[in-house]
Order: sequence, then structure tokens, then C-alpha cells
Amino acid sequence: MKTNNKLRVQAYFLLGFLSLQYLLGMLTNLFVAFPENNTDLQQWEFAKTQFMLMAHIILGILLLVGAIMLYIRAFQAKDRHWKIASGIGLGSILLAILSGSEFISTQSEYYSLVMSLLFILAVGAFGWGIYQSNDSK
Repeated sequence: MKTNNKLRVQAYFLLGFLSLQYLLGMLTNLFVAFPENNTDLQQWEFAKTQFMLMAHIILGILLLVGAIMLYIRAFQAKDRHWKIASGIGLGSILLAILSGSEFISTQSEYYSLVMSLLFILAVGAFGWGIYQSNDSK
């Protein structure tokens, strides 16, 4: 039970940081206008100059690290529900990062939509893990 509580606490932190990530993504969407007709490299060089976007990218990397840690801890705890929840959450965050990378390069709104859908999936996965761990008490 003690490990289960630690996993639940870590998932709550991930949910909090996912909420902040969503806010940063929306602010970036509203206030960062990428130049048109730039090459991939030029888009990335521009992205490096945008504070909100860089905060969004850095937080995404930190979320990935946190999700990897939760996934490893779930396997160490041999907790089936947390293995599933953390795996789905980790996969969603990883795919969201890949979509974000493609978005910067291409400026295709499709990748922004994919990021937002993967955010919902990650929140749902970690929320389900928390629900299942509360239910198993």
C-alpha cells in the first residue's frame, strides 16, 4: 500500500504539471506567431527566442522524465493498474513531444490538435491510475 501511495502522489504531481503545460501551450498558441515560409531550421531558431514556447518545451521534457520514473516505479511495485496507467501516460507524453516537434517544423495545425488530444489521454490515464489506486484500498 505504501508504494501505491507514492505512485498516486507522483501521478498528482504529473497532473498538476500537465495542467501547467496545457496553459503554456495555450499561451504560446495565442501569443507566439511563427514567421511564414521559413525552413525547419529557421523555425527552430525562432522557437529558441520565444520564452513561453521554450518553457513549454522544457516542461514537456520534464514531464517525460517524470512519466518514465512513474512507469519504472509501477513495474518495480508490480502494480498492474499503475503499469497500464503509467504506460498510457508515458506513451501519450512521448507522442505529444514528437507532435510538438513536427508542429514547430511544419506549423501544421494538425500536430497542435494531436498534442491536445494526447494531453487529454495522458490526463485520463493518470486520473484512472489515481482512481484505481483509491478503489483498491
